[in-house]
Amino acid sequence: MNRFVILALFVSCKAEPVVEPPSKAKIPYTTERPGGMQDDPVLRPRDVTGRSVKTPRVRAVHSTVGDPREGTTGWLVANDPWLAYARGRELFLREFSVRDGTYGEAGKLDGKTLDDGSTKIMSRDHANSCAMCHNVPWRDGGAGATIQKNAGSGRNTPHVFGAGLMEMIGWQSRLRLLEIADTNRDGWIATDESKGVRAILKEGGSDLDVGIFGDPCGCGRPHLNGILYVWYVDAKGERIPWAKSLKDDGVAGYNFEMQVFGHGQRDRFSHGGITATLRAFSAQAYDIHSGLTACDPTMNEEPNKDGLGRVSLCGAPQFFTGTTRDRGQRRDAAGRSLDDPDRDGVIEEITEGDLDLIELYQLNHPKPAEKLSPGRALFDKIGCARCHVPDWTLDAMRDDADYTKRRAGDRRMFDLDITFVDGQPRGRIVKVKKGAAVAAKGLYSDFLHHDLGEAFHETQFDGTKVTRFRTAPLWGVGSTAPFGHDGASLDLDDVIRRHGGESTDETKRYLALSDADRASLIDFLRGLVLYSTEMIPCDVNGDDTIDEHFVVDGVDTGRERFNPEWLFRVPGRIEGWMRNAKGERIFSQALVNVRESYGIDLEWLKDRDRDGWPDRQQP
Repeated sequence: MNRFVILALFVSCKAEPVVEPPSKAKIPYTTERPGGMQDDPVLRPRDVTGRSVKTPRVRAVHSTVGDPREGTTGWLVANDPWLAYARGRELFLREFSVRDGTYGEAGKLDGKTLDDGSTKIMSRDHANSCAMCHNVPWRDGGAGATIQKNAGSGRNTPHVFGAGLMEMIGWQSRLRLLEIADTNRDGWIATDESKGVRAILKEGGSDLDVGIFGDPCGCGRPHLNGILYVWYVDAKGERIPWAKSLKDDGVAGYNFEMQVFGHGQRDRFSHGGITATLRAFSAQAYDIHSGLTACDPTMNEEPNKDGLGRVSLCGAPQFFTGTTRDRGQRRDAAGRSLDDPDRDGVIEEITEGDLDLIELYQLNHPKPAEKLSPGRALFDKIGCARCHVPDWTLDAMRDDADYTKRRAGDRRMFDLDITFVDGQPRGRIVKVKKGAAVAAKGLYSDFLHHDLGEAFHETQFDGTKVTRFRTAPLWGVGSTAPFGHDGASLDLDDVIRRHGGESTDETKRYLALSDADRASLIDFLRGLVLYSTEMIPCDVNGDDTIDEHFVVDGVDTGRERFNPEWLFRVPGRIEGWMRNAKGERIFSQALVNVRESYGIDLEWLKDRDRDGWPDRQQP
């Protein structure tokens, strides 16, 4: 056996001693923050702030909606959706350990290859939690650190507020472009099909120029904006994995996805962002940043060999670009993958079910808020809205014989409507009607890649230069300093002044404003804010008021706020007022019914031997 595998197995056993199941010995469930106050009463986590991850690590089991197996992801979505959301959030916040499979190839260079064909974009395995970078505000998918990636200048961590809306916009925009280019409706664009036709997206009163379909100059590549990731297909529309050009043998045309996430980076075709879907974004981040390799048939299987994977539990079509390293080629009697591509002795570190839950969390993550400001008119006046397109619209669900006109509508389960009272945010939970049309207001991006001049150009580790980056969505910008893809601007005025290249005229108009008008414009941008979703006062029960004494399961929880635990099938019940170890009177948010509310004993979540796998999935 490989000596590293032996070492990993030894560390795993050392870190987690064998214990008897609860039927024979009373053993407290552990988390990365078990609690305090002497961890009594009756063997439960007792973090009095109520904000720690409350469940032990147990891999989620994938299923479809309607599956009768209690605790599988399809069952949770159908029967306890808020618990599914909360467990997805836990996967975003959880501090994974070596026992879970973190740091399997720490320090190894990995990720996409830069233009020299050999240099990798970054080093592996430097974070054990998504929240280590996405942490402003804390416990939400916020913005955060500038990390070393692609170049020594760094890449700034974006937030994931409103990420579900962005994913849905990307899929709909792809279909709108195919409606223009795929004239025979066979699902892909032939070499001479729509050749020379401009790819124009009409959105928010703007005509967004995405480039030109086909290859009018004969270079072998479609002249499309870098936000579109292109792959090449044969005469049956099947993807040719090795093809790099329309001129390669067997190539009859191409297909594409719209990679709305990431700042934008070149790949072997000199285009592309990071991903088009939340699921792929999560799987790749777990692998590269934490060394947690995912095994996901949803993305790995390509039923028609056309570049499209399967549709996820949350309803999002996937692409081959999200394929995970763990392909599940070897499996044990319980169906668990034995591939272990990072060779650390821990199998299937992130499951298909885990990705179901973290995708659900990000799909429903509330969007940022906007404080009304007179500076918005100046933003439009000087032309910033030309690229930072304010509003987008998702069409309502529609089934049509023409695939380019089919729509899924809004796939979320809720939204937070944010208003401001005396400058402070107040929330209201709005139940989303599945398939409805929705206005994604205040997004402020066209998602396209632009050249903003020398001040934004990036020299990569291999010496090549990247000159075009995606238009950053401005929602939340008032809470996310530093600014720019590289985090090099410490204030908003500086990042605006850096704009050159395609935005030179807008920058000149900004500089020509009076001091008062520039201050007003900056004030508008500062009003595009993030917020702590679970701490803002929020109307949870839909009575149009925010109670000062919100009662859940017979206990006064204080001011009404957005807390998914109040909405579980078995609502969380807190301790309330108590005395701490020093005799001081404090208000404890610790749940006294974690086991029941979080479904720890559900048949397909129960893990009595604490090995991180449901008991029902043992070989």
